[in-house]
Amino acid sequence: MIHLVIDRGNSACKWAFFELDETHPDVTAEPLEVITTVSGDMLPDKYFEIYQPQAGIYASVGPADAAFVDALRQRIPHFFAYGLHMKMPIRNAYQSPATLGLDRLAAAVGAWTLAPGKASLIIDMGTAITYDFMSADGVYQGGNIAPGIWLRLKVLHEETSALPLVEAQADFLPMGVDTQSAIRAGVMQGIWHEVEGYLRQYQQSEENLTCFLTGGDISYFESRIKKPIFARKNLVLIGLNRILYDNVQKSL
Repeated sequence: MIHLVIDRGNSACKWAFFELDETHPDVTAEPLEVITTVSGDMLPDKYFEIYQPQAGIYASVGPADAAFVDALRQRIPHFFAYGLHMKMPIRNAYQSPATLGLDRLAAAVGAWTLAPGKASLIIDMGTAITYDFMSADGVYQGGNIAPGIWLRLKVLHEETSALPLVEAQADFLPMGVDTQSAIRAGVMQGIWHEVEGYLRQYQQSEENLTCFLTGGDISYFESRIKKPIFARKNLVLIGLNRILYDNVQKSL
């Protein structure tokens, strides 16, 4: 069976195709292919013809586009619009679930799928950096939200009179030697030490902590972090595929 997982963000939309053996389904597998389109654009017909998905899930950071959802529903036999109403393999202890970014919950499901029965710290590095914690008994406990690389660089430029806008780089210095390298080192070193601090904090209370690093900016830091950590850029997609699988099974 082919699953189509759609993760629609503010500017881009990811379309991921997963293959599940109906006899021995592996919900931990990476997608066969991930295609990125402009958010709001429908995937070209050729991909539907090649893969012929039998089940699909649509997740969006904003309100669902009714026409977009209807078009998908007509193409995919078992189709779900992702939401809190769906069956989940984890419990959610967030006190205001309606305000929780569902991508954070999907990442937690991805972590639980890849490391069931283990406490997990999930670090998602995008426009914002989120730090989320999953306890060993399968309960999403919540997390923190911090500005990401681009936001920090942008604010330093826009909210000061003299600081330039600089680009992020993976080979940042320990200490800057001019204004540009000082800004870059300040932001990048700050995030690096922030990540290391969260790891130390949770490893003190969770002896067998598993840490997952995901998101578009993980390439800047994954080689620098010395503690055991799993870099899985498709963690949210894997979580959405697990939720889709569970709900397809429930509906059969």
